[in-house]
Amino acid sequence: MVINTSFFKLYKIPLLLVLSSVLFYFSFAYDLERTDYTKLIMLYVALFFLFYKLIQISKHNIKFLTWIAFGFRAIFILAIPNLSQDFYRFIWDGRMILEGFNPYLYTPESFISIGEFPISQAQELYNGMEYLNAIHFTNYPPINQLCFVISNLFSGNSILSSVIGLRLIIIAADFGTLYFGKKLLEKLNIPVHNIFWYILNPFIIIELTGNLHFEAVMIFFLIWSLYLLHSGKWKFAAVVFACSVSVKLIPLMFLPLFYKWFVKNKKTSQVFKTCEVSILNLIIFI
Repeated sequence: MVINTSFFKLYKIPLLLVLSSVLFYFSFAYDLERTDYTKLIMLYVALFFLFYKLIQISKHNIKFLTWIAFGFRAIFILAIPNLSQDFYRFIWDGRMILEGFNPYLYTPESFISIGEFPISQAQELYNGMEYLNAIHFTNYPPINQLCFVISNLFSGNSILSSVIGLRLIIIAADFGTLYFGKKLLEKLNIPVHNIFWYILNPFIIIELTGNLHFEAVMIFFLIWSLYLLHSGKWKFAAVVFACSVSVKLIPLMFLPLFYKWFVKNKKTSQVFKTCEVSILNLIIFI
């Protein structure tokens, strides 16, 4: 009893901050309407304040921050995203591939408009993604599509099961970012706890884990490639960087920033290696 009392006295403030955060994240995940702007803003403000205080107080307790980062994400496991409907298209694309269709060749509208249902729960997914999404061809790159397929492998006819699959991939990517981010910061002689400004950021947790945006996977590959590049493994770094581009095209913007370093070190072939792998990924899906 003395030990427990001492523990709670020592960690009273961090535990109160964590408990408050859990309650707010739970409210965000299961009790928020996207049109309730006042509640949305208040939750964000409260969570950012708690996030700042948590890192300020516990920045040297890496294990504690890692556990709560996992815990905050776990809150969303059974939640259907309430601020984005993009996940319906993710599930549609994944199930299309599993049924043998190329998602780049067909729009959901092209099937539903003639009364065809090529995948399970086609009508529900079509209704969920809304008309504007359904009339356009998919714009998600190949590695992103692979994630959609994996999340649907064991989902059966359950949208929630597919959502859980998508979310587990994103959570795994975030912890990959944590792992390589810490290593990269150590190599750069920057305090390791700085990685938690990303990992525990409420915007990152809510938008990526909560609303199922795959920038988490893109960032994982990007940070991994930067770590490999800093470690001198530039060929492997090129392949991993190409994987990042094959999730989202955003990292392509960084190539000009790296070009001077490539020229200086006579390793411009990394640029071409990245392009080769990206093109190969695309060809596989055409």
